[in-house]
Amino acid sequence: MNLSDALMKTGLTRHESELYVALNREGEVTGYELAKITGIPRANVYQALSALADKGGARVVEGNPQKYIAVSAEEYCTNKGREMQETLQIIRAEAPELRIAPEGYVTISGHQNILNKMRYIIGHAAQRVYISMTADELHLVRDDLAEAIVKGLKIVIITSEGIPIPGAIVHTIHKKHGQIRLIADSKEVLTGELTGSDQDVCLYSKNRPLIDLIKESLQNEILLAGKG
Repeated sequence: MNLSDALMKTGLTRHESELYVALNREGEVTGYELAKITGIPRANVYQALSALADKGGARVVEGNPQKYIAVSAEEYCTNKGREMQETLQIIRAEAPELRIAPEGYVTISGHQNILNKMRYIIGHAAQRVYISMTADELHLVRDDLAEAIVKGLKIVIITSEGIPIPGAIVHTIHKKHGQIRLIADSKEVLTGELTGSDQDVCLYSKNRPLIDLIKESLQNEILLAGKG
């Protein structure tokens, strides 16, 4: 993710993001100057500047001609963070409680969505987590696992090579790249692939037979690791 992509995740359009970066770089400038600097058509520049100001990314410097200046990155991020926290609090407080069959099968697609689910499962586990994946993917949730250990959880890791996570039980075995299996508290399971692609797909479930099946698979991997 580059700077423009990050700015767009805060609610800016592509043109607004480009103008925000230009304003930070150039200081006080007119809309006409910004059009020349960015290559954005002048009519679009003024429209985007107005929207950028409304979204808290720029301010008008009164004068003739009228100029614009960026809100500092620190102030912009602080304001957006506060707004997002307020928004999330409303969602948590007012959203209806999720109703889903406890043993249903749910497909999770896309690298980031799968990674987010893994982190959520690990972060909300109460007693123990078993996880099987190569070292290349394991580093993505290393901090989450370390935090779980600090909270007193039992963490068992099956990976392609030794990963120094103090307090974790680590079994080393040959692992297929991208293949992941995760069980938390013997109550929920996530299994599938995580390769960094938007095409990655995993299956999530609280289905008891599936949990037992994956648990047996992990136990077999641990046995093989002990024979290695």
